[in-house]
Amino acid sequence: MALDGQPPADSSISFGNGTSLNKRTGVAARSAYAFSTGGGDATEDNSPAAADVPAPAAPIHQPMIARSVSLTIITRNFAASRSSLEGILARHHGYTAQLSASTAENAQRSITASLRVPANELAAALAELKSFGHVESESQSGEEVTQQHADLIARLKNSREAEHRLQAILLQRTGKISDVLAVEQEISRVRGEIEEMEAEQKSLEHRVDFATIELRISEEFKVQLDNSSPSASTRIHNSLVAGYKNAAETLLGFVLFFAESGPTLLIWLVILLVPALLLVRRFRRAAAAF
Repeated sequence: MALDGQPPADSSISFGNGTSLNKRTGVAARSAYAFSTGGGDATEDNSPAAADVPAPAAPIHQPMIARSVSLTIITRNFAASRSSLEGILARHHGYTAQLSASTAENAQRSITASLRVPANELAAALAELKSFGHVESESQSGEEVTQQHADLIARLKNSREAEHRLQAILLQRTGKISDVLAVEQEISRVRGEIEEMEAEQKSLEHRVDFATIELRISEEFKVQLDNSSPSASTRIHNSLVAGYKNAAETLLGFVLFFAESGPTLLIWLVILLVPALLLVRRFRRAAAAF
């Protein structure tokens, strides 16, 4: 478009040298004239020698699997299992993402933890964890994220190329101020998308590199018979004391109620009693008249 003209709503912003920014799609491109006059960066080789060269074979990539394990173990030696857990993680270069422990007295002790272990050391780490005691339950799953990762990389590549083209347009500074501001806004939007996709890529690759183990370790607990109950005389004494306290609290409650609500009740009694007496007196006079 011409810089001094009024562009339509879906037109492009032209910056000279055959470069334009589509305001609807935000994609920068070189015009066909620029490529035909040598302004482009790519050339096509139609020589017979180039046609005879076989294309390189596509590399074979291993599938990307995000593995997760759920494991419940019953152990006889809870204290030893608890202390050995950190050692297992250190030997296998893992870490604890979350851990909570219940160690109440005269109750079953337990640990619930979310562990992260390198995928190539998952089997060895599980073998050591299972040595804590009896495996009550175990489940394993694997989510293939190969295509998801490939799509993310392709989108990230396209967004970075678009950012580079937009930055090249901005360096020319040949358009109107409004057009320059539009390019800067588009660069900010594309940069935000790139940062979000980079964070998603790191998170996805971390899930593949580090397997997740949802672990629960419970103590093999046996309830002990407690023969240390108080004697009958002690229980009777405690009951009498408790009864006296309840009676005193009840009496005190009545006193506090009347002390707090007595004046209000007295006022309402006067207000209601006077009309009632007048009505009774009137009925008596009427009865005496008959």
